[in-house]
Amino acid sequence: MPDDVTPQELDSEARRDLRALDKQTADRVARHLVMVSRLLIDDPQAALDHARAARRGASRIAVVRETAGVAAYNAQEWSEALSELRAARRISGSTALLPLIADAERGLGRPERAIDVARSEEGRALSGDEATEMRIVEAGARLDLGEAEKAIVTLQSENLDPARRGTGAARLFYAYASALAAASRRDEAITWYMNAASADEDDVTDAEERLSELADPDFVPGATTDDVATNDAVVADDEAGVAAEDAAEVAADDEADVAPDDELDESSDEVAGASVAGAAPATEADVPAADDAPATDDGRAVTAHDGPESSLSASYDALLLDLDGTLFAGGTAIPGARESLSETSTSVVFVTNNASRRADEVAEHLTSLGFTATAEQVVTSAQSAAKLLAQRFDKGSTVLVVGTDGLVGEITDVGLKPTRSADDAPVAVVQGHSPATDWAALSEATLAVRAGAHWVATNTDKTLPTERGLVVGNGSMVAAVASATDTTPEVAGKPAVPLMRDAIARADSSHPLIVGDRLDTDIEGANAVDQNSLLVLTGVSSLAQACCAPRNQRPTHVAADMTALNRAGTASRIADASGWTVRVDSDATVRVSAKDGSVVDTLPASILRAAWEAQITELPTFVGEDETAASALSDLGLS
Repeated sequence: MPDDVTPQELDSEARRDLRALDKQTADRVARHLVMVSRLLIDDPQAALDHARAARRGASRIAVVRETAGVAAYNAQEWSEALSELRAARRISGSTALLPLIADAERGLGRPERAIDVARSEEGRALSGDEATEMRIVEAGARLDLGEAEKAIVTLQSENLDPARRGTGAARLFYAYASALAAASRRDEAITWYMNAASADEDDVTDAEERLSELADPDFVPGATTDDVATNDAVVADDEAGVAAEDAAEVAADDEADVAPDDELDESSDEVAGASVAGAAPATEADVPAADDAPATDDGRAVTAHDGPESSLSASYDALLLDLDGTLFAGGTAIPGARESLSETSTSVVFVTNNASRRADEVAEHLTSLGFTATAEQVVTSAQSAAKLLAQRFDKGSTVLVVGTDGLVGEITDVGLKPTRSADDAPVAVVQGHSPATDWAALSEATLAVRAGAHWVATNTDKTLPTERGLVVGNGSMVAAVASATDTTPEVAGKPAVPLMRDAIARADSSHPLIVGDRLDTDIEGANAVDQNSLLVLTGVSSLAQACCAPRNQRPTHVAADMTALNRAGTASRIADASGWTVRVDSDATVRVSAKDGSVVDTLPASILRAAWEAQITELPTFVGEDETAASALSDLGLS
């Protein structure tokens, strides 16, 4: 220990955390932490030795365990790093260490666990630089698994503005370039290595060297996955006391709480979904064909019916289908929907936000339109709303119902007592769609909510598609009560999790495809439960709206209608879009040109891929640059 090392060099917040120790021990530990900071980059092993010495004197202090974890990480002692980082996280409660935890899993050769951490509820809740770090680690794990296209999609959810500068931007651009190189997208990789080199003011990457490699005609793209490799998460800190920015949140705990490696508490899943936002505006994207898909959409190993010739529906174990705007509009079946379902052998569950009918009535309506359906295959937002209330309140509790008699029946079935009057002092209000809802019914709900009743809305769809067009939906009536009460309801239906979770459970599915026509309900709902989705352009949401959709409303697949279910999944999968040249101008004009073999079925996915990479924020206009493209756009109603 050099004589010039003093405890005062340690960050003040970290020193404050050491006050739980006696002064002599605190000073000794502080000096070791200062040495970790000095040696972390130039001599990782010596830094780890000091971190271990600090840990021996203060094993219950979060900043000490965190520093030990970071030092072990830099020294590539992955098992020790994982143990220390988990202990620090458990003591402090901070989620800031999750990217390092995930990357340590990669270091141990467990990329699947790294992805589990990244896609966990806490991992998806990260924001700012921490979220970016997690995406970089997740992309690296995807490359470890040979999933270059998935790595690209993962990073496209971040801010890929080439004008950005600094270490964070340089590392993100470098990771994106590496993923593109691994996918054999050489030209794009070169562009992004150039962007990384321009942003890299502190020389933290070797982007210039990678550019030289790519210029070598003998270079084989994708030959290594080390470009987005372990050690991607930022660990160096110029200030004494590693990770001191997070030290304010730490608290003491027992070191015995360190979990074994197989007891991850970061394994729960949440959304996020396949969200894509990409390159700079006004770019010309000659949308390339992806390499052979290495896996199905969620990264499962390819099986006999997952291959390139497999239909989209055959790649999933269940289809969770929206109704209005997807299968029918009012009393009319949407062309192609019946035939598509009759041709698939994948199990089907019908999922509806419309709470006006009970399951048997929905099944009867579907049957009358020519579909095969039973009440057991139907999951409604009314059922999910009733379930939420039954979980919250005792049997026999009074619930005010705004909606149809079908909603009343669902409330009764779960053992609650329905009423239509706020005078009965209900403990809750449940509000679902009914054509008969009027001022009086909304006023009863308002009175009950203002009196303290818990309020659940079956869904918040502002509109409802019919054969005559869009009409007032339940969300518009919910908005009236919200305005009168200054209250926000708990929502059971899409895009909220309860209905999606109930539908997946009803299907007994581990790998469903969620199909619908609305970005703000069906697709956002799919992303909320981290499942793949297909947007069909037969209802509310248009392709133009999808072009500028926020990340949480971006589908995995897009198609003109339900017939896509029985075509190859690559035709509709946005990450695999090919067959068309799509250029997006800075004024959001989307220009389409045909290639040899271009078919209209693949055009929607090609357009969305290019639009998301261009990060357009306004509704685009579409221009066909040749006769084939103009005809295809016309077929899609885009000319």
